[in-house]
Amino acid sequence: MLSQRNQHKKKDDSIQTQFESTPDDKHDGAEKKGRFWNFSRYSLRRRLLPTLAFLLLLALVLWNVFQFLGSAFSNLPSDGSSEENRKGACNGYNGIYHIEKGDIGGAAGTVFFQFVIGQIMWAEEYNFKPWVHLNNVSHVVYDPLVHGNSPGVNVTMMKGQKVSYIQRPKGHRRDYKPGPPIGDAKDLKPHQYHFDGDGVWNNYFEPVSDFAPGDKSCENKPLVTMDLYLVTPGVHGFSGAPKAWRYEYLPDYITKPHIPLNDWLAPQRHTAHDVLKRYIRFLPHIQEAAERVNPYCSIKNSCLGLHIRHSDKAAGRRVIETNEFFPYVQEFLAAGGKWIYLATDSHQVVEHIKTKWPQNVLKRIRSMGDDIVRSNNLEAVFDIGSHHRTNEEILIEILALSKCQFMIHGLSAVTESSIWINIDLHYTSVNLEDPQHPNQKEFGDLVGKVLNGGNASQILSQKATKEWWTLRPKAVGVPTNVKSCDSVDGVLHISHVGPHAGTGTAFFTSVLNQLIFAEKFNLKPWIHLSNDLSYIYDEEFHGTEVSTFQHVTNTFTLESPAGSNLKYPGSPKKNSVQTMKGIEVRGNGIWTSYFIPASDFDQDDELCKRKPILSMDNPTVNKLNSLSPLSSKAWQYDDIPNELWNPSGSNLSTWLEPMRRKANEMVKKYFVFHPFLVERAYQVNPVDSTSTPCLAVHLRNSDKGGMHRTKFPPNKFRDYMLAFARAGGEHIYIASDTFRSLEYITEHFPPILKNMIRTQGDFVVRSAWKWPAHMLEKHHRVNSEALVDALAMSECQLLLHGNSAISEAAIYMNLDLHRQSVNYEDPNRMGIQEFEVLAKQVIGSAVPKPNPESVGKKKIDAGGKVRIIEGNSNRKCKRNAIVYLAQKKHSSYGRDSFALLLKSMKLVNDNYLSLNNHKENADVIIFHTADFTKDDMDIIEKSVGASIRDSLYFIDLENTPYWRRPKWHINDDPKSWYAYPKFSEGYRKMIHFFAIDIWSFFQEYGKESGCEYEYIMRFDEDSYLHSPIQYDIFDFMKRNDFNYGFRLCAYELGSTQRMVKVWQKSKQPAPLRAINFDMCGIYNNFFVAKLSFFQSAPVESFLKLVNRQGLIYRRRLGDLQIHSLTVYGFSPQEKIHRFLDFTYEHGTYEDGCVVWGGIQAGHDDANANATLTKYWHETVSKNNCTKMTAYVISRDNLSPGYQHLPEKLNGQVNLLTIMTGFIEKDGKGVLSG
Repeated sequence: MLSQRNQHKKKDDSIQTQFESTPDDKHDGAEKKGRFWNFSRYSLRRRLLPTLAFLLLLALVLWNVFQFLGSAFSNLPSDGSSEENRKGACNGYNGIYHIEKGDIGGAAGTVFFQFVIGQIMWAEEYNFKPWVHLNNVSHVVYDPLVHGNSPGVNVTMMKGQKVSYIQRPKGHRRDYKPGPPIGDAKDLKPHQYHFDGDGVWNNYFEPVSDFAPGDKSCENKPLVTMDLYLVTPGVHGFSGAPKAWRYEYLPDYITKPHIPLNDWLAPQRHTAHDVLKRYIRFLPHIQEAAERVNPYCSIKNSCLGLHIRHSDKAAGRRVIETNEFFPYVQEFLAAGGKWIYLATDSHQVVEHIKTKWPQNVLKRIRSMGDDIVRSNNLEAVFDIGSHHRTNEEILIEILALSKCQFMIHGLSAVTESSIWINIDLHYTSVNLEDPQHPNQKEFGDLVGKVLNGGNASQILSQKATKEWWTLRPKAVGVPTNVKSCDSVDGVLHISHVGPHAGTGTAFFTSVLNQLIFAEKFNLKPWIHLSNDLSYIYDEEFHGTEVSTFQHVTNTFTLESPAGSNLKYPGSPKKNSVQTMKGIEVRGNGIWTSYFIPASDFDQDDELCKRKPILSMDNPTVNKLNSLSPLSSKAWQYDDIPNELWNPSGSNLSTWLEPMRRKANEMVKKYFVFHPFLVERAYQVNPVDSTSTPCLAVHLRNSDKGGMHRTKFPPNKFRDYMLAFARAGGEHIYIASDTFRSLEYITEHFPPILKNMIRTQGDFVVRSAWKWPAHMLEKHHRVNSEALVDALAMSECQLLLHGNSAISEAAIYMNLDLHRQSVNYEDPNRMGIQEFEVLAKQVIGSAVPKPNPESVGKKKIDAGGKVRIIEGNSNRKCKRNAIVYLAQKKHSSYGRDSFALLLKSMKLVNDNYLSLNNHKENADVIIFHTADFTKDDMDIIEKSVGASIRDSLYFIDLENTPYWRRPKWHINDDPKSWYAYPKFSEGYRKMIHFFAIDIWSFFQEYGKESGCEYEYIMRFDEDSYLHSPIQYDIFDFMKRNDFNYGFRLCAYELGSTQRMVKVWQKSKQPAPLRAINFDMCGIYNNFFVAKLSFFQSAPVESFLKLVNRQGLIYRRRLGDLQIHSLTVYGFSPQEKIHRFLDFTYEHGTYEDGCVVWGGIQAGHDDANANATLTKYWHETVSKNNCTKMTAYVISRDNLSPGYQHLPEKLNGQVNLLTIMTGFIEKDGKGVLSG
């Protein structure tokens, strides 16, 4: 054994390269120490041969001495502690886990890294100390001449425990993983184990732990190991255990084909890196050899590793041609890289490089030289040389590759092991077998950025695919006009959907049918689904926080209908005995992660607590779905008796029609999707009013079950799809739960169809076998993708499908699909010719498609080509406008502004526009800067209400004078501006727009368009109108000849002192009243302004003066202050009005708490106390926001000069207020206005 080690040590000392060159780099001197090919061999032999002979003899003697000593002390722990100190290794552990094998055919990278790390992870999970002593099962790493040349070891420990199997529910032959150890303590018995050989491991690595045979602390502890089937494939299924690629025999829930390869590998690589750092340490001779062949690597002396595996590459992997690596090498060197380290198992690769690659590249190449085991064909290297030798050479290659800063490779345990050692390579390596790998240009850009100090992980994170489903929608409350439970007989708590309901069934069957039930019996629906819904609940996303609906009385019970033999929920009945209880709910209730609340039910409403409440359990919901004549049904469920299913014998379409019509009515009323789902559906199937009708295809084939459902292959729809193409169709949207169906279409369908297909993309949760989607990925993602498919299909006008809740959901959302769909499981389905005729009719009757650039758009010069999109081009503009300046992401705060906008608009619509025909007296204008498109109108329409579209205009200010720095700021450095970048340039443009530009915009717009508005009412995207306004605000302002109306005071006029001094010294008219800097400033996130007032000559002249001072950009002088100075300076007091009648909220948030603003009750809001109580609970106390205070402000401190209160109040006004910052201060008296 010692002599064989000497042979390999001698080979290490003489490692050479076959690539001769003369370095021309500033690191040449250092490189010559490790690159023997830089010397003239002839000169070396003549001058140094005698010296080398002596040094070699000395090295051999010393090597034998050190090897002898190393063998004598090989069982000592790596820290060099004594035998006495080593005793006690098992203290605190449940026992010893013996790592005795990897897989049968694995080589050094697979066995030493992948399987050892995976088993160490198991040991850590169950508190066992790992000990590596490998036997000959992993025969590729076992060398009998070296590893078997030892008497072995004896270990006395307890026997009687073994590692358990955890079987997955679907019964796949590879569908298990190692579980906890099993075996009763009473069955444990002392046993003397004997293990042959030297255990392999200690020839290359230090021990992974301080355990050694003979440790007394371990004798009363069990020794356990895994059988071969638990090691492979079992270890692959252990949570987080690293894998080198997606092994074809593993189930989808492990290989996760719906995740890009690099993203799938990322957490495994990081876990392996963590374990490796703590347990695996190479012996010095391996480390020294790796440093010799690839020395002095650093960012300044950078290295690119090439691993080119050619010999025995199998298991579904591709042999990568050598020339595929060359463009990456060129980009590396062009970007400033220095060296290339070549690791390969093939002589043919070496010869190709030597003869085909240019000299300027060859001189940069390092390798282990020619004197290592390489193959000339497909024979594996470990079948050519001794296993001990190939182990050492592979480990040196792994370590040498890990020293590089970049790597190009294929699928291999060798390269994965290098990445686990140097985790930075995860971000800087290119796997040429990854379909999403960067091209050579992208790689060159990455190299350049990293070599110039860039962080690779940050660079790549900027390019990473956005996980759109992780966007958490803002909570959107439903406004209440009256007490939420005032007119109902009780409350239906929708908490269950059936034990095995997936996304479609849960939402579009079970929830929908309970909503129908609630309407039938006059119950207020409250959807808060239970956390025990194992197919749709996601702990990470839906949460676990517990809340209790306290003091509920008069609980309902259900009665079955009289005279029926079937037991299903009938009319609710109040309990005769009065009871009180609390209903405990957990998390967010699932529903609100995808939809806005289905009703205005309020847990804190005392009236709701006094109403009887009903909730159905899973069995009751199943009976409701299957047996109740009220319910909509997607197909004949197994528990629906034949005599109940279509008893009249009509065709399936006729039988389903009334159920679908009722479902459509309920979906339109209760199912309002969050914008992130609507936006995603449009991204994957971009359909609008100008599009040619599309065909949707739903292929459900993974876990489809039931007596009355069958799976069918995608070719059953091929001829229907061709008929659609012949009819003039252009786009086919396919939704499928299995990627096998999509693969079949890609491989077998004609090009004309393949070119028409749209899907959610490659990386969607789909199965290859019978695993349902919820077994493959986190449930929130599965829910989101399923709902997007339903939405996307509903946008089409034709549908091919089978029996499925998802395709029914699409029909419920678009009732045209009831007549314009083909259900392949319907025996009376439409034939192909009939479908083609239908498709021609549908496509032919669609509105002719005009130029999309001109649809609903017009341009108004208005000094700068403002682009306008109209919701209804046939609607005449009104005399007044509600205006927003909106964006999708806030330029200063980074928040999801679109979700806030939708909430604000819905409240305005529900509490103002939809009441008393107010929408006929106002347009709704959203100003923006290239942020909104016509497709966003669809989102707003679905989220806010269908009636909003007629009133809606998008006006794009980008690249116009209304959204541009004034010329005197052109050369400003924003870094010199006050409070920059906290308040961005975009934020200052917003101030300038509302203070200066908006008045001139409407003046020019009126001249060019004929839309001469009288009043505008501003809301911000985070301005919330919480109570109904029955009167017409614009008529009210006009009738009283008011110039300006506002809602709240902000005491911030102190910052106007500089501007007031300029004003006083100017030739501008003096203000009508003295400006007291302690007085109320107008908190103008809500205001109503008379345009002619702001466009008058005196005001226009004053605003020019303000603008020219540069204080808006340079000092962040706000539009609040400018409005206040303008209104106080130029409007008579009697023409200023303060609104106090409606409840209004506006606040700026930081870290979950309001830091400026809040909410104030309105005197005409009957529900104000409940609204503010809820606000306090959810916004203040729940988040521990200590800066907010609640107080009541009386009339004298609420701008008494501008109140104009109705007589019915008798001058008495006291408004509950919750505020922070300098907003709505009490005790201000006349200073409040």
